[in-house]
Amino acid sequence: MRREDIQKLTKTVPFQPFRLFISTGETFDVHHPDMILSTPGAVHIGFPSPGSPVDAVDQVLIVSLYHIQKIETLPTPAAPAGANGVG
Repeated sequence: MRREDIQKLTKTVPFQPFRLFISTGETFDVHHPDMILSTPGAVHIGFPSPGSPVDAVDQVLIVSLYHIQKIETLPTPAAPAGANGVG
């Protein structure tokens, strides 16, 4: 995987959540653009603790770009009723 591919996904407006598939068979979901940072050889994936906001980093996993096999977009959750200010 290329660093530029990760950067493009994190800069997409509006942000589209995505899933990373790793060579070990593990998958990691990214639900917020602040939860992933790409560096020249790796990505740093942040994880919130249960009950924390989706952009609160409590743990970080570093994965080599070499081990990312593919990326799939995830469905965007529907906005709750009244989220647009109309009740």
